[in-house]
Amino acid sequence: MKLLLIFCAVISVGLTKSVTLLKPSELTIDLLNNPRYLVWETKEGLFEVEDLESPDDSNVTLFATEDDISFYVFTPQNPDKGVQIRERDLHNIVALTGFDINRPTLVVIHGWKNDYEAAVNDRIKTAALKTRNINVLVVDWSPIANRNYISAQRSVLAVGNYIGDILLRLDDELNHKIKHITVVGHSLGAHISGNVGARTKGLIETIIGLDPAGPLFTSRNTDNRLDPTDGKFVHVIHTNDGTLGFGINMGHADYYPNGGSSQPGCGIDLTGACSHSRAYEYFAESLKSNNFVTKKCDTYRNYDRNRCDNNVSSYMGGYPIKETEEGEYYLKTSNASPFARG
Repeated sequence: MKLLLIFCAVISVGLTKSVTLLKPSELTIDLLNNPRYLVWETKEGLFEVEDLESPDDSNVTLFATEDDISFYVFTPQNPDKGVQIRERDLHNIVALTGFDINRPTLVVIHGWKNDYEAAVNDRIKTAALKTRNINVLVVDWSPIANRNYISAQRSVLAVGNYIGDILLRLDDELNHKIKHITVVGHSLGAHISGNVGARTKGLIETIIGLDPAGPLFTSRNTDNRLDPTDGKFVHVIHTNDGTLGFGINMGHADYYPNGGSSQPGCGIDLTGACSHSRAYEYFAESLKSNNFVTKKCDTYRNYDRNRCDNNVSSYMGGYPIKETEEGEYYLKTSNASPFARG
């Protein structure tokens, strides 16, 4: 995800378009402090400002198609250059890609403004394939993800339904069982993962949400976001709650490294982008050597004051996920990789 700014003051900003391009010198504190707007940095060093109250919803996707979504298959024999397939190729996935129906499959779903080459996909698939005999299925929904945030956010249900139908076909037509699939998603991809689980009737064994996106989602409406009913076990890692992430429990087990709002080593991180991306950095590291030991606790304050030392321990991340008691878990990390402190 690009640099993104969301803060909590309420002011009035006179922008006339749903998305406006500004130079750094044109940014104001009033603009950055208005939760009505998202501001993110482009590759060119400019800033795009999106009005989240814009009535323009012409690009909302109600039904996704193979023009919107493709899949890249990685295997232990082909860990570096994924083979792209679309829905029309699904019946021939084994011959085309080396996909093994007898292996477990890890499905990876990127977030907003990303594609299949995004860091989240590369970190996770590379770490997973180094030590595990699995298929990795990287989802590319970039034709929708690269629209404005409103359109992308309102399309997560359609994208999730489409991916869920593909996984059901793998089960029905190729006998690759849903129970052998783990789905992990970052940001908007976390909510898409939830919709994948709902589409497959909650039969996916494990869903992993990596700092699920916050803007425009609500706690009451679970129809378009990740929640515990979406899979048999939902494991959520929170790293930027209240800014880019959604600050409520959404899984059976919710993990809050360093309290879950900001991450050490990210500096001031006014945009939240560094802390937001730490969710997939932590998860990728956990696939190589999981030393993210946590304690069940009611608050980070109590954890930090050693009031939960005798409580249940759990590991954050890893694969396959070790199911644990439901609840909130806390830990501290290092400022830089390797992040886990044991």
